[in-house]
Amino acid sequence: MAVSVDTVLGELRRPDGGFEFEGRLGDVAIALDVDDADAAVVLAQRVSTTIGDLDGFARRVATELANAFTPEGPDQVEVWEDGESIVSGADFARRIRLDCLTAAGDGDIQLYFDDDGMFGGHSIRAWIDETGTVADAQIAG
Repeated sequence: MAVSVDTVLGELRRPDGGFEFEGRLGDVAIALDVDDADAAVVLAQRVSTTIGDLDGFARRVATELANAFTPEGPDQVEVWEDGESIVSGADFARRIRLDCLTAAGDGDIQLYFDDDGMFGGHSIRAWIDETGTVADAQIAG
């Protein structure tokens, strides 16, 4: 039987046979990996407290990711489009878009950004710590 729960992140549903409570916050997919509705409410509150305003949070994280992907020097992100090219950190942060937020009961929050073709359509995956800061990031399949 499907389970539905209202949370600070909106209505989340776990389909029959599903393992995660799923929903949407605007254009962003939400998936919480917890066992029951009560745990989903608690985790949704923790996620909401960590991220605050989603749009502002996504812009701040995009800027952090631009800084994390700058091995070529300050404000230069090497991307895979057009062979190999360099875009500014500001352009990189402007182009990526938050698609999905996942969280688990163990405290793990992960964000998945659309790369706007800069990395051949791969997602940009970021792990967020309890303060809302990027702890790690990678280009994901």
